[in-house]
Amino acid sequence: MSDLKFLLRIAQVRPRDLISPIIAGAITLLAALSLTVLSGWLITRAWEMPPVLDLSVAVTAVRALGISRAVFRYLDRLVAHKLGLRALTTLRATMYDAQAAAGRVGRGEGQALLVADTERVTDYIVRTLVPRGVAVVLTVVAIVGAALLHPLAAVIMAGGFALTGLLIPYLATRASRNTFLVEAENAFTLQLDSVLHDRVEYAVAGKGDALIEQAAQASADASKAWAQSTRPEATASAIQAWATGISALLITWLAVETYTGNPVWLGMLVMLPLAAFEAHGPLAGAAVHADQAKRSAHRLREVADRAEEATKLSGGPLPHPETGVAVRAEALRTVYGDQAWDFELAPGQRMLVRGPSGCGKTTMLETLAGLLPVAGGTAAIAEGARLFAEDAWVFATTVRENLLVANGAASDARMAEALEATGFEFGLDFMLANGANSLSSGQRRRLLLARALVSDAPILLLDEPTEHLSIDAAEHLLDVLLHEPLPGALPQRTVIAVVHVDGPVGIEVAASPTGPDAVS
Repeated sequence: MSDLKFLLRIAQVRPRDLISPIIAGAITLLAALSLTVLSGWLITRAWEMPPVLDLSVAVTAVRALGISRAVFRYLDRLVAHKLGLRALTTLRATMYDAQAAAGRVGRGEGQALLVADTERVTDYIVRTLVPRGVAVVLTVVAIVGAALLHPLAAVIMAGGFALTGLLIPYLATRASRNTFLVEAENAFTLQLDSVLHDRVEYAVAGKGDALIEQAAQASADASKAWAQSTRPEATASAIQAWATGISALLITWLAVETYTGNPVWLGMLVMLPLAAFEAHGPLAGAAVHADQAKRSAHRLREVADRAEEATKLSGGPLPHPETGVAVRAEALRTVYGDQAWDFELAPGQRMLVRGPSGCGKTTMLETLAGLLPVAGGTAAIAEGARLFAEDAWVFATTVRENLLVANGAASDARMAEALEATGFEFGLDFMLANGANSLSSGQRRRLLLARALVSDAPILLLDEPTEHLSIDAAEHLLDVLLHEPLPGALPQRTVIAVVHVDGPVGIEVAASPTGPDAVS
């Protein structure tokens, strides 16, 4: 439970935030309970054939309770789901940053963490915490109401509630622990991502059919795990029905045995248990979901702890250099790669790093961006640096929306200028229905470079901005990035770009477009 509490805290869910949805849900079921008891009163009172005006208030109350039940059911769903969705948005954003800081999280695993696991944790609010709170309120009210009618009826109700509210959820949780739904669904997510993202490489290697077969088996395992996970809930529902029926029969027997000649009292007492147990219906499912949410919370907590550890190792953000220097690295060594980095850039200077794979170019950018710790030497960078990764996400929406991710205030003119400068051939309203799969590798690189140019970051850290482009196109874009006023938001800003070439590492430092160039 500590993992769940930790994640709900970073999702900015406070205990008092649960009060409104619990009250709305409780009023909904209180209206149903009151409607049932009042119906018993109305039926038995009408049997006594009193003046019709004696029944008019009850008839009006029945109508009001019927309407209020539907209204508060809607408010209950509205308030509870608003809280859950707000928490989901906050938690996903936080865990996205934590994944970047923690490292060692693959693409498929990252999707499982950010999609399925975060949903299970925030669904814990709607599917577990709120139903439990509502059940507590209804249990107290029902027992007090039964005690007012007959003390022994309250004892019977308390016994039934102990069975449906405590024993059945406990047994459902124990049965659920023998299933592996969370693990099976996450494994299927990993296999499906591999099929969608790595299918070309596997097909070339002659392993495409095997990959698809593995994904199909993972899907079958997930379906089997889901079926197994629902069995405890089905069994609990059956026991719930029996417990409700037995409690109602016992209270009916008690009412008949102790009948005082007041039919109104009899009708209310008999009808009370028929609606009182409604609040306990979701408790078995709530217990099962709580167990699944705990497993997801444990996985997310591990990532958050790794991110915190990486931040501590890095000593926090890189220090800012003195005025007149944008970026400085002195004998900088990174956690990956053997290269020692030495350079200093003034505001507005541009730098190009060429080198082979594995020399640590991307790791150097991630270190400057504060995503990885400094392994040796020193580094300092001015405020406002922003890394634009080679594999940045392309969203399944319009080109415009994909660019606004970097700068929500960017005008259409600025975005069009950046697209034209990078040679991207589609307009702002072009729909990328399949995200990155709607584009070729070269088109994706041009779009991501345009996104970087649209941003208002004073320091751009560009990872492989010309990958998958022709030699002529790559050289043209590098010339723009190094020697010309930049299109987009800021014509003059510091740029560090890394590109892949075989051979020794080379660093080309260019002054601002108005100054002389220097090569080292």
